[in-house]
Formats: sequence, C-alpha cells, structure tokens
Amino acid sequence: MIPHRAFPLYLLLILLPSLQYGAEKMEYTLPEIIDLAQMNNPLLAAKKNEVLARKASYEAAKRLANPELEFSMGRAKAYDEVTKRNTGGVSLSQYLENPFKRHFRIQVYAKDWEAAAFGQDTLILEVTYVIKRLYFDILRQKSRLELAQKNLDSIQKIHRLIERRAQLGEIKELEAIKLYVESLQAQREVTRIRTDLLLAKEKLNQYLGSALPPDFTAAGTLTYAKTGIEDKKAIQKALDIHPLLKEKETRVEQATSQWSYVKWQRLPDFKLSGFSHKELDGRNTGIGISLDIPLWNFKSKEILEAENLIRMEEEELRALRMEVATEVKSWISQLRLSENSLQIFHRGLLKQAEESLKIAEVSYTQGEISLIDYLDSQRTYYSILSDYQDSLYQWNVDKAAVEKAIGEEIE
Repeated sequence: MIPHRAFPLYLLLILLPSLQYGAEKMEYTLPEIIDLAQMNNPLLAAKKNEVLARKASYEAAKRLANPELEFSMGRAKAYDEVTKRNTGGVSLSQYLENPFKRHFRIQVYAKDWEAAAFGQDTLILEVTYVIKRLYFDILRQKSRLELAQKNLDSIQKIHRLIERRAQLGEIKELEAIKLYVESLQAQREVTRIRTDLLLAKEKLNQYLGSALPPDFTAAGTLTYAKTGIEDKKAIQKALDIHPLLKEKETRVEQATSQWSYVKWQRLPDFKLSGFSHKELDGRNTGIGISLDIPLWNFKSKEILEAENLIRMEEEELRALRMEVATEVKSWISQLRLSENSLQIFHRGLLKQAEESLKIAEVSYTQGEISLIDYLDSQRTYYSILSDYQDSLYQWNVDKAAVEKAIGEEIE
C-alpha cells in the first residue's frame, strides 16, 4: 500500500519517461546539426580513431627498449678430467640508442600525429560543407512547399468562386473544369515537393548517423547578406590557415626528420651489459659495452631516398598551394554570380511579380481577362518565387563552399 503523501511522487516517477519522450527536441538549428555531425558522422569517427592511433605510436616511440636478461647453466670439466664443477651465469644488458637518432625518430612519429590531426580538421571542413548543403536544401524545400501550398489554396479559392458562378449560369462550366484540372496539378506539385523534403531530411539524418528523430524540422530560413569579400585577402588567409596546407607542411617536416634520422644512423648505437659468471676456476664479474660498426652499410641509399622524399613533399606542397588559391578564387567568383542573381530579384522583380498577380486576380474575378491569362500570371508569379528560393539556396551553398576553401567562416 502506497502512503497517501508519497502518491504524488510515485505518480511523477511513473509519468517521467513519457514526459521525457514528449519533450524530445524536434527542431534543430544549423550549429546544433553540425555538432551532432562531429559526434556521429562515421567518417569523422574513423578519423578521430586514426589520430588517436598516431598519438599512441608517438607515445610508444618515446619509450626506451626493454633490457635483456640472460641466464646460463653448464657443467665444466678440466682438461685433466679431475676437476669438475657446475657453472652458471647471469647477464643484464640495456640497448642505448644514439641520442640524435632517437630525437629525429621520435620527431617522425610526432609529425605523423600532427599531420593526422590537421587531416581531421580538413575532414571536419568537408563534412561541415556537406551538412550545410543538405541543411540549405531542406530549407529550400520547406519554402517551396509553402509556395506550392499557397498556390494550391489560391487556385482552390478561385475554383470555388467560378464553380458557383457556373452553377448560376454566369460563365461557362468549362472554366470551372479547367480550374479543377489546374488544382489537381497544383496538388500533385505539393505532393512532389513534400516527398523531396522528406528525402532531403532522410539524407541529412543518414549523414548524421541517424542521430535526429525521423520527423525533425530544420529551424530557420534561407537568408542573404552581401559579403564584400576580397580575393587577395581571402587567398592569403587560406594559404595561412587552411588545414590541408598545414597537413602537407607537416609532411614536409616529417620527411626532413626522416632524413635526419637516417643520416644519424651512421653513428652507432650502444649496448651496456653487466654480467656474473661462475666458471671452472672461479667467478667472473664485470661490465661490457658493444656497438655496431657501419662498415658494410653506410646508409647512402637510404639517405638519398629520404632526400628525394623531401623534394617530392615540397613539390606537392607547392602544387597544393596553387590549387587552394585557385579554388578560393573560383568559389568567390561563383559567389559573386549568385549575389548578382539575387540583386535582380531585390531590385524590384519580386515586388512587380506580386503586384502583377494581384491585378490579374482582380481582373479575372471582374471578367476583364480570360482564365488562361490569369493562370499564366499565377504560374509566372510562383515561378519567380521558386527561382528566388533556388537563388537563395545557391548563394548559401556557394558561401559555404568559399568557407571550406578558405578554412574558416566568413562574415
């Protein structure tokens, strides 16, 4: 039996799971979606594991080699075969790497880790760009759906009016039939865009590892603001900070460390040892040192190979810098074209299209223009609005592409 005073708390515990389910977040902004992508995108997850693996390799490279412990046992016998005795011994040796060679060997692993981290930053830029493109497509489909629904409502409203007038014999019934067919086409357009919207949301959710609820909504609308970006400053910024270039620069440093590492292999490594052996005529205890002599292999081939690897990385870096500069300039040009397209709409095209539709609606209801003229005006109006949404989408995508090319967001 539950005490009377404890009953409200008991009821709250029962209802808590359903309350939490009902309060599940359904609307997501672009920054929230990008954060979810960085946590759930499988490509980024794989890259993070690669960076962790490179870090583990670097940490392992700093450790000293394990010492070697050796035991031996035997039976000694003098040449006169009179004296016999059990013998045995123990020795402990420690490999000591040439300190210069050790330094550059560790640097090779350190630069490999650093380059992998820059590679992760590059992948984040690419994933963020794809997320933005998919997100903007959802916003575009939302706007197109609103336009299509508005078009359908307008046609159905006119259809009801014309149907009543046809029943009263004021106009021919054929016009009511034409409007009915037009409303069916508008309904088909609404259904098609709604399907496109669902597919766009599903595609985005799959890219996030299905981290969003199936019926989520994307917050916001497509916006536009003139950037005023300058080519030279943007290119220089990209050359200074882009992680793709940073990764390649680090690979050049890694190749240089590899060359130094091979070169210092000409200086021998050492092995220190201590031993104690029980022999036939007593005990022998002492220390020893051994080293390898680069007599037959002086690392000439390996050094030449490392030098050519440095030159290869430097040439690839030079080519990559030209490629990044070209890409930034190309995307900025594309962004300017998108801005010019939007300015055409903002200079009066949208307003003129809206006024033209209002005049056509009034003229048709008063019998001043034909049904064909009215439908043409309505199609033109919604076509202009649809083109405007497409231009907004393209501008936002181009801006995201410029940001990916530079390596950071632009105002």
